[in-house]
Amino acid sequence: WAFARAEHRSSALFDALAAAAEKRAADFNPQELSNTVHAFAKAGHSSPALFAAVAEASGRRLAEFTPQGLANTVWAFATADVASHAFFEAVAAAALSRLSAFNPQDLASTAYAFAKAAHASPALFEQIGASAARRLPSFTPQGLSTLAWAFAAAGHSSPALLDAVAAAAAARLAEFDPQGLAQLAWSLAKACRPDDALFAALARA
Repeated sequence: WAFARAEHRSSALFDALAAAAEKRAADFNPQELSNTVHAFAKAGHSSPALFAAVAEASGRRLAEFTPQGLANTVWAFATADVASHAFFEAVAAAALSRLSAFNPQDLASTAYAFAKAAHASPALFEQIGASAARRLPSFTPQGLSTLAWAFAAAGHSSPALLDAVAAAAAARLAEFDPQGLAQLAWSLAKACRPDDALFAALARA
C-alpha cells in the first residue's frame, strides 16, 4: 500500500509481493486483504493470481469487512479489470444488507466498481440510489460525478436520482474540476437526463 501511495511502481518488487501475498492470503485479516488489492490496482500492476487468492480468502469473510473495506476491495477488482462473477455477487449480497452504514464515498465507489466491471446488479443499484438520494448534500463533487457516471454506464434507469444529482451539482459547479464536469455532462446525456439549467451553467463554466 505504501509503495502504491507513493506512486512507486517497481515491477519486480510488486511481483515478489504478489507471490508472497498469494501464498498467505488466507492468513490476512479483512483490512489487509482490502489494502493489498487496492494497492495493486492503484499502482496499475496486474496480478491475476493474487486477486484470485484474495477473492477466495475474502469470499468467506465478507461480513467482517468494513463498508470502506468492501468498497475499496470491489473498486480494486474493477480497476484492475479482474473479472470474478462469484466474487461480485458475494460483495453485492454483503453490501445490500449494510448500505445504511456506507458513507457517500463508499456508495459512489461501489456503484462505480459494478458499472466498470459491467456486472449487473439491479437490486444493489436500486438500494445505492435510494441511500444516495437521501445524502446528496454530503457527496463531494467527485462523488456526485462518479455516482452519475456509474448509473449511466451501468444503464440502470434512475431518473429521479440523476435529476437530484444534477440539481445538487448545479449549486456547486465551481467546486468541480474539468474531469468531473465532463464526466457529469456525459453521464446525464448518456442517461437522457440533460438538465437545461445545468448544461447552460456547464457551458459558462
